[in-house]
Amino acid sequence: MNKLKKSLALVATLAIASTGLVACGGDSKDGGSTTTKATTAAATTAAGSDAAGTTTAAAGTDAAATTAAPAAAGENKFEEKDDSKCRILAWNANDVGPMIECIEENKPELKGKFEYYNVGKNGGEAHEQYATYFKGGEDCDLFQLEADWILDYIDDDTVTAPITDLGFAATDFDGGYGYVKAIGKNKDGKIKGASWQATPGAYVYNTELAEKFLGVKTPEEMQAKVKDWDTFKATAKELAEKSSGKTALVDTLGGLWQVKQYTRDKGWVVDGKLVIDDYYKNYADMAKEFWDNGWVTQEDQWQDGWYAIGQTDGSSTGTLGYFFCTWCLGKGSMLSNAEGGEGGKTFGKYNIVSGPADWAWGGSWMGLSPKCNNGKSAYEFIKFFCVDEATMEKYALKQGEFVNNPKVMKKIVADKTNKNDLLGGADQFAILVDKADKIDMEGKISKYDSNIKNAFNDEIKKYVKGETKSYDEMIDAFKKSVAKTVPDLTIE
Repeated sequence: MNKLKKSLALVATLAIASTGLVACGGDSKDGGSTTTKATTAAATTAAGSDAAGTTTAAAGTDAAATTAAPAAAGENKFEEKDDSKCRILAWNANDVGPMIECIEENKPELKGKFEYYNVGKNGGEAHEQYATYFKGGEDCDLFQLEADWILDYIDDDTVTAPITDLGFAATDFDGGYGYVKAIGKNKDGKIKGASWQATPGAYVYNTELAEKFLGVKTPEEMQAKVKDWDTFKATAKELAEKSSGKTALVDTLGGLWQVKQYTRDKGWVVDGKLVIDDYYKNYADMAKEFWDNGWVTQEDQWQDGWYAIGQTDGSSTGTLGYFFCTWCLGKGSMLSNAEGGEGGKTFGKYNIVSGPADWAWGGSWMGLSPKCNNGKSAYEFIKFFCVDEATMEKYALKQGEFVNNPKVMKKIVADKTNKNDLLGGADQFAILVDKADKIDMEGKISKYDSNIKNAFNDEIKKYVKGETKSYDEMIDAFKKSVAKTVPDLTIE
């Protein structure tokens, strides 16, 4: 069985569910509002034809599709068809839609040259459906990849080509964050995924509730209340007592999980074996403690009730804050929904502090299809968002996006050009820029992560609810669940 068939067989058998890592930009309720009518009209279902009524022919037999020899720096291997658009596959319009708007606004000569094509409702579905889409030979130039399963694609030359085949030199991407670049490289060190974003996270809190229950009036005072995990737990206890149990310090277990998982020393898989270490026990104990004491709400991440808990005045059950990363803080984002949108109950009443740990949340990369038939447009798209500092800065300021370039982000902070209405005019980048430098994902990502995380979080929920009687029973159930979805992994 060749490599592609193995990949297809694997994805077809996996039951991919949405994890806490939905997508950069996320499945927010009003996230599509950032997409223009033209872009929305271009969106289609994975199995359908173009919404505009046209069908793009497969490019499987194009001479430009071959990946036999690497391109020299400056040489674009792919042709540009004047009668077709550069098709970009993703699972929602929240990233690609605004990106198309931005590049067309700044490069009018490219207007109408790009289209967003929908595949799935979240990253997990896209992972599963991409394989079917590519097998059918449908048109694709660029497609969005997610950290949890990027290795399934960038290590397979039949579905991704090196980004340098568009005419870039490898050094063109040296300006990005180290961990972002590392994730985008395949096992041979070739750049197979280019990212426009880095995704550090922080603690976002309701300023009115912080003052009401904790006497906190400034971000500095709030940070002192959440500066490390021991202090964080003490503050969670204080908040629960002073709010009569109605206000939790953490939004959901999913939020707590995102922070804690980045403090691991090892990845989920090492040398083909599932790692079971002290991290599991420490996190399970912490999750149980927060759940039992009401320091975390019992809402599920990404659901309507999750947003509603951010709009309380303290007289009803809710949360004081959320663990949010960069893509949760811009236009049409999770924070916007948590505030009830513009004019909502808590709109603009949040602020941001570093929180108890340095962490990040997922991220997205653009993969290049070997069947790309719009090479010039694909080059311009990658250059605009992943290479050129001037245009990356424009996108960061337009969309509130933390772009993958420390020089650009530090310039924005120094220039004080970013003000976020969702945070009462505060600059989220000023908090996040230093945290991004501390992210280390070396050796911590495997192609099995999505399935393993799903299984672990499912069992954690059962454990905190008392459905699983002991930690050992939980771990046993976790191992069995992983064995079903990842049969080629060694589990001891």
